[in-house]
Amino acid sequence: MNSRFFSYLDDFSQITVIVPFKYREDFAKSFKVIGNDEEIELEIISSEMLGNERKYITRFDGYILLNHMYHIFDDNNQSSELFTGKIVRTELFDDIYYYESSDLGSSYRRDRTKFKIWTPVAKYMKLELVDKQGNTEIVEMEYDNQGVWYLRLKGDYEGYKYRYISYVNGKEHTLTDPYAFSSNANAEYSYVIDPAKLFKMRQQRPKFSGIPTDAVIYESHIRDFTISDSIKASYPGLYKSYTEEGLLTEKGNKAGIDHVVDLGITHVQLMPIYDFGGVDELNPNKLYNWGYNPEQFNVPEGWFSTDPDDPYARINELRELIDNLHKNSLRVVMDVVFNHVYNHKIFAFEKIIPGYGYRFDSRGLLTDSSGCGNDLATERKMIRKFIIDSVMYWAKEYKVDGFRFDLMGLIDIKTMNTLRQKLDRFRKDIMVYGEGWRMPNQIGYEKSAHMYNKHLLFNIGHFNDKTRELIKGATFDAKNKGYTLGSNAKLESIKNIIMGSSSNKFLFRYPTQSINYVECHDNNTFFDKASIALGSDVSQQEIKDRQRLATAMVILAQGVPFIHCGQEFYRTKKGVENSYKANDEINQVDWNLIDDNIKDIEIIKELLRIRKKYDLFRLIASSKVRDYINIRCNETGTLLYELKDNENEIIVIFKNNTEKETFDLNGKYTLIFDGRKKTRRLLSKINVEEITTYILKRK
Repeated sequence: MNSRFFSYLDDFSQITVIVPFKYREDFAKSFKVIGNDEEIELEIISSEMLGNERKYITRFDGYILLNHMYHIFDDNNQSSELFTGKIVRTELFDDIYYYESSDLGSSYRRDRTKFKIWTPVAKYMKLELVDKQGNTEIVEMEYDNQGVWYLRLKGDYEGYKYRYISYVNGKEHTLTDPYAFSSNANAEYSYVIDPAKLFKMRQQRPKFSGIPTDAVIYESHIRDFTISDSIKASYPGLYKSYTEEGLLTEKGNKAGIDHVVDLGITHVQLMPIYDFGGVDELNPNKLYNWGYNPEQFNVPEGWFSTDPDDPYARINELRELIDNLHKNSLRVVMDVVFNHVYNHKIFAFEKIIPGYGYRFDSRGLLTDSSGCGNDLATERKMIRKFIIDSVMYWAKEYKVDGFRFDLMGLIDIKTMNTLRQKLDRFRKDIMVYGEGWRMPNQIGYEKSAHMYNKHLLFNIGHFNDKTRELIKGATFDAKNKGYTLGSNAKLESIKNIIMGSSSNKFLFRYPTQSINYVECHDNNTFFDKASIALGSDVSQQEIKDRQRLATAMVILAQGVPFIHCGQEFYRTKKGVENSYKANDEINQVDWNLIDDNIKDIEIIKELLRIRKKYDLFRLIASSKVRDYINIRCNETGTLLYELKDNENEIIVIFKNNTEKETFDLNGKYTLIFDGRKKTRRLLSKINVEEITTYILKRK
């Protein structure tokens, strides 16, 4: 029977009643709540007209059990089911119902399986269980405490599919387990899995100091990496070919993972590998998506699997991929998205505890700071726990070595710092960094994990968009030129970014906080941006010279270098600025570009080798940056980047022009890199007349 009016529990002693005029226009004199064998009178403390309805705020003296059914009766003896309202966003609710244990989801043993889910406000919970023959059984769950519903089934349920049925706010909902580790295709069901059947990861994590400036990060996408016909991968676009060895370009040069291993990077950053929306796992060529659409946070994406309907395939194939990367001395960074979910109406949070998992404005409407229709309320205790438990799961069970947070500026500071502390207790060498953009949100700038709160976020890095904008040019103005495209407009700022953006309080406290980049999956590749900004009159050779200079500045500047897959051989997306759902033709890596640019790739390798060899390029403290580094600039815009400690004196020349210049070196230096190759020439002065990078040193 449909209710004639509506009622919401908004606090532990407050109920809001909404009465439409189509039911009654007169003023209701009284309300009462009945449930759990108790009748409680409600005191009307205020009322107001809202369009075609009247809103009553009432107060009561009693305690309502949130997992029990209650009804509100008016003075006409008409009733409405009491729904859960804003109470779930109160501090007291968080305190009372916070569940500390990390045992939510399904837990398998051969003789029994346990199921647990957190929802303090559901009136009942059921488990829908599907056996291996497709037979379905519905089993009622029991309420324990602190909002946890549980079920213990005796017998062997390995390989069974399951999902939950909840009754919340007058409706029955079907949902997959938000804490699940395994899924069938397109996230219809969760699976009960046996941990003993998972791929055994035998490789040790590669050695790493844990100091961010010792890292070189290389970003790539599982599908893009091997989907191109330019290499003959055995499993194009899938986990199983990401680490496939022996892949060659048309002219026989190393491609795929062999190329990455040779390049000299330390960390591979994988774009989203958790289960995401926007693709069809059973029709993999139907849709394309980068994956910033979280659907199941603890389940690997099935689009990259040989069999997305198999409960183990996607898990084992990803575990083997990471194990192979470790075997090749490469660490793995996971791109994670904890600022929103793909579809808040479908995701489990609204089906088990409506209004809790997301942020709302003063009108009670979902906020949209993420641009994705919802913002996760990371400041709430069980959402914070959900995030931290998920990250720790990937770190422990998949041996992930680092986490890159999408739109980290929308996550609260306490969540990020608590996570950092938990990771440190597990392993101190796991990297954490993210997009620290300062974005308007409901919790306020002072509580958000953006880069301007770097003094509150210890050992957490931030993408340095100033490096990108100053070296390359404005991202959202394709024709704007940065330093490497010939502009000398902001040379003082250029000096600061070379010093790790930590000198003169330019941006960060420490160079370890600065993730330096000029290109990533977002926006135009450098080659495409330069082609637009410089126009058709400029040769491709000049574009390559300028891109090579930009990459050299990223590698040799203080901070953490970040390289986009294919940046070293001038990857293009054919001018498509935002390719998040473009097709493979746009997003795929064309490995044959290596054949035309093999000498330029050798340049990048040598620059990375030099960075690793000399500690002066990897300073940790801003005080050492101040003491050891001096940057001079001449009238043409050429930069002399001088580094000096007790062991070495190094001069790096960054030249963005073709003016002929002669530099007196004030003594003899050995030229160790001449813009093209490793060399050893003793010089007291040097002539430079091309867009390039030179490196000299002396003891």
